Amino acid sequence: MPIELLYGINTAEEILKAGRRRVLRLVISRAEKAPRVQELAGLARRKGVTVEFCDARTLEKLAQGASHQGVIIETEPPVKLNLDQALDNEPDLKKTVWAGLDGITDPMNLGAIIRSAACLGVSTVVIPERRSAGLTPTAQKAAAGAVERVNVVEVVNLNLTIERLKEKGFWVYGMDMGGKPLPQVEFTLPAFILIGSEGEGLHQKTREHCDELVSIPQKGGVESLNASNAAAVVFYELSKKI
Repeated sequence: MPIELLYGINTAEEILKAGRRRVLRLVISRAEKAPRVQELAGLARRKGVTVEFCDARTLEKLAQGASHQGVIIETEPPVKLNLDQALDNEPDLKKTVWAGLDGITDPMNLGAIIRSAACLGVSTVVIPERRSAGLTPTAQKAAAGAVERVNVVEVVNLNLTIERLKEKGFWVYGMDMGGKPLPQVEFTLPAFILIGSEGEGLHQKTREHCDELVSIPQKGGVESLNASNAAAVVFYELSKKI
């Protein structure tokens, strides 16, 4: 099993609290005296995780230039589910919102979308295995621990997945600048929200599978929202129905 080094207090705290993956050790800078970091060390010990304190030079060498807040956690990669497992985890499909990412290649955007999903009630994020950002340490750092609170499903073919979810009763909505304005959309649950790539948006084949295309009305002359910002806006609207 491969091992990852992840950085930051929020990420380490959420991994330890969730208990979804094996943690080998928690490494903390000796110079870090903040109460929250000391509480994090206590949490790790209660979970049976080895806690090591080291000097700043050793920590910087481990982090390899990444921002770490004085905390590094050594752990197995994040848990990923297959489609059936994610569906089985849903207590009530009639109150379910999922998101699908169609070509998001920036790991920072991926992490931000997962963070918004966790905050706003989106229970599962579906990611294509190819031509898409994966759950790299950079993406997990941007998610600030939210990877532990959202089901992540990697699929070979996003369009086949859409068809399968339609068979399960999901309504499919695609974010597109030419779509129906968001305030006018009457969302039906369960809903599968598709977010397109940063540059090209949704692929044509993916767009054809949508029951409805949705746009976000904008003011001020800016051409379009960043993909993660657009996702947060539509997630918020859907959170009112969950």
